[in-house]
Amino acid sequence: MRDFFIKLSIVILLLITLSLGLGVGIYSHFTNQLPQIESLADYRPSIPSKIFSKDGRLLAEIGREKREVIAISSLPQLVIDSFLAAEDDSFYEHRGVDYTGLLRAFWVNLKAGRVVQGGSTITQQVAKSLLLTRERSLSRKIKDFLLAQKIEERFTKEEILFLYLNQVYLGSGFYGVKAALNGYFGKDLDEITIGEASMVAGLLVAPSKYSPMSNPEAAFNRQRYVLKRLLLTQKITEDEYKQALDEKIKFKIRKKTKFNAGYFTDWVRQDFIEKYGEEELLTNGYTINTTLDFELQQVAEKSILEGVRKVDQRQGYKGNIGKVSNREEQAILDFDIRKKVYRNNSTFFTINKDFEREYEVELNEQDYHNQVLFYQNEINNFKIDNWGRGYNQEDQFLNYLHEGDSFNAVVQFVNDKARLIFVTLGGISGFISYDNFKWAHERVIEANKKYFPFVTKPSVIVGPGDIVKVRVLKLKDSVWDNINSVYKKTIVDKGLIEKIKLQTYLNLELDQEIDVQAAIVSMDPFSGDVITLVGGTDFNKSQFNRALQSLRQPGSSFKPFIYAAGLEHGYTPSSVIMDSPESLTGAAGGPNWKPRNYDGKYLGPITFRTSLEKSRNIPTIKIAENVGVGNIVDFVDRFGMIVKLEKDLGLSLGSFGITLLDLVESYGVFPNGGKQVKSRSIVSIIDRNGQDIWNKDLNQQVKEDVSDSELFTEVDLVEDTVDVVNEEGVDINPFHKNLDDKQVFDSRLSYIMTNLLRGVIQNGTGRAAKKIGTYLGGKTGTTSNYVDAWFLGFSSKIVSGVWVGFDNNKTLGWGETGSKSALPIWSQVMDASLKKYGESDFDVPEGILNIGIDRKTGKVAKTHSSHPFIESFVEGHGPESISGALNNSSSVIYEEDEYFDEQ
Repeated sequence: MRDFFIKLSIVILLLITLSLGLGVGIYSHFTNQLPQIESLADYRPSIPSKIFSKDGRLLAEIGREKREVIAISSLPQLVIDSFLAAEDDSFYEHRGVDYTGLLRAFWVNLKAGRVVQGGSTITQQVAKSLLLTRERSLSRKIKDFLLAQKIEERFTKEEILFLYLNQVYLGSGFYGVKAALNGYFGKDLDEITIGEASMVAGLLVAPSKYSPMSNPEAAFNRQRYVLKRLLLTQKITEDEYKQALDEKIKFKIRKKTKFNAGYFTDWVRQDFIEKYGEEELLTNGYTINTTLDFELQQVAEKSILEGVRKVDQRQGYKGNIGKVSNREEQAILDFDIRKKVYRNNSTFFTINKDFEREYEVELNEQDYHNQVLFYQNEINNFKIDNWGRGYNQEDQFLNYLHEGDSFNAVVQFVNDKARLIFVTLGGISGFISYDNFKWAHERVIEANKKYFPFVTKPSVIVGPGDIVKVRVLKLKDSVWDNINSVYKKTIVDKGLIEKIKLQTYLNLELDQEIDVQAAIVSMDPFSGDVITLVGGTDFNKSQFNRALQSLRQPGSSFKPFIYAAGLEHGYTPSSVIMDSPESLTGAAGGPNWKPRNYDGKYLGPITFRTSLEKSRNIPTIKIAENVGVGNIVDFVDRFGMIVKLEKDLGLSLGSFGITLLDLVESYGVFPNGGKQVKSRSIVSIIDRNGQDIWNKDLNQQVKEDVSDSELFTEVDLVEDTVDVVNEEGVDINPFHKNLDDKQVFDSRLSYIMTNLLRGVIQNGTGRAAKKIGTYLGGKTGTTSNYVDAWFLGFSSKIVSGVWVGFDNNKTLGWGETGSKSALPIWSQVMDASLKKYGESDFDVPEGILNIGIDRKTGKVAKTHSSHPFIESFVEGHGPESISGALNNSSSVIYEEDEYFDEQ
């Protein structure tokens, strides 16, 4: 027996030795495979980047994971307690592995016959989340154990909690507790309730399974478990527990996030990605500060929509968008409209006892249909000679309608004599007056001259049951004040008049989907800061940026650069040019070219100023011929325009493609004193460590450019752009003397150009903007067949440009010139700019003389001159006449806005 026990002891000893050896081997094996935990000390989670306007408005938040990193000291204790109760209530007692918790979880799962409770500690979850893969295997579980203990040795409990609570995924795209609590409830951390904290803490185990958004019953069951754990661990009282169970939690409705200032913001996004990469933007939490003035941007976006709407209406009516055949169909449509509006105006929802959503603004379908049918009967009972009953002023739907909003509505009936269309919008009565439907003539868009009379009989365009798009002008109005005045006098029934006056309606405008596009850019001409940028009518429908990406022919908006080159080559504002027909030899020996002015008229001898103000084609071509096409091409290059110019006289009338932004930059040379200006949209990019990487990189690039290349010299400029040289080949043009890489145009001539372009607004094709301010310059532009409409202009502080057209290059329709289509948009934005930034005269450089001349002849004014005018000249370059002949060109564009202004 003694020998048996000795042998048994030896066997047990050998087994223990083997087990220890195996354990040591396993420990050594997995320890060698463990990742370095030191990387946790430099925790850099994925956080989104933010783009801001210069006035601090958040334009966009862009990231792969929606997360905000927060210090543990900033988290309410309630939130920490809720997460510990849900996942690891003995967190402060164990050293990375909770063996008691493991046994408890094993027993619970055994009784349930499935996994209902986990045994991993928060430290183990940190190890798995930040250092290990998500594979389900025994080896990964062993690594969890080992890493958790190493993490506990290296980091404090607070540091581990910091990692955990900022890293965890909590469903609906939210990472970390701050983002989740704000995302689910729309609250700051100090406003969070026990019920809300326990709801989010319950998501940890399985965010999709327990999501209140998709599975509210499971979410509330899980929340009750967390609340029970809080009670058992004495983190809340019995009363707090009961109150949390009964709490009506309000969940924030997640709506699709949109870029503010979409076209500008997307431009900034693309610039960042081009320089630093998309991954950096999505994961490294940069703060991007931009040049955008958000207040003016809103004005620009609104002005674009108003401007294209007027163009669209002049093009005619597309017709109704559908039809209802009976009152029941109409009631369904009205209900759907109302329900959608209510839903869009709800910010939060709650969960009822049946685990169904209840929105802030709810609509009972049956009650609504009963109301609508009663309401329609009332209308029919009231209907006398095509008059409709107004709406119930107590209807809550009115609280969610806003002026300027567009909706579908159903035509009830029309009254041709009163010139009124009666409609119902979501069950609310409205009318469309003559002024707001008279534009709806037959839709014809062609370049040939056409006139369309106003529509006077609404029955010609709509009928009962037609579904039409309308825009809300006033929420409360009387139809009596909008009746055709002639017909109003025929109404003698005083009872009817009194009934009509008592009714209240929505005042609406007939509307439709707009096809025409427009773009605007406004910029500081000194710094290049882009203040506003809109690249189309709706960024959500089309992300193509027409301000940056679209090459369009500038037409006569390019003429100022021909005239600027003319000043540099000897012309003055009073130089006289013949506006007379010419027959020119075509380019490359082609057929003769007979350019003409748009109106087909010729004014004879006119001054340089008058030619620009009235946008005359023939004198412009003559100036270009005298200056020389090659010199004009070099002149444009000096301004920094990115354009491809054919070397023929067609360029003088804008027969090439250019972007709106490029044209605005070039116009900036005039008000800023002749300096080349390049646009910028980004002021700074701050990384997560507070370093401005954008300006650091820009400064470094400047140093590299200076050291790696020869500096720009005056000689380089002269050789490239000047043909006025003496016998020794030395430039003797006085206007090139002080030019360099920044000063690309003589400051005196720059002032002369601002003066000339002021004349376009004061006396020429841009005079519709005259009422806005005294010190404004600008130029219209319209291309052949009215395909493109432009207006470019400036004050002493802002330069701005507008383009209007179709993406497919089809005509806007007869008469849609720059002054008619683009100038109204420009005027609204410039008016707001002047009110915000002020208005002042342009700085007068040294060497400018003001001389009285005869405006018509260009000669020095006599005592009894019939057309006296104070003109500015460069000292030593006073009044004179220049004329010349032409010899070649190619196909061109004709434009004369003034022709339409005088019709």
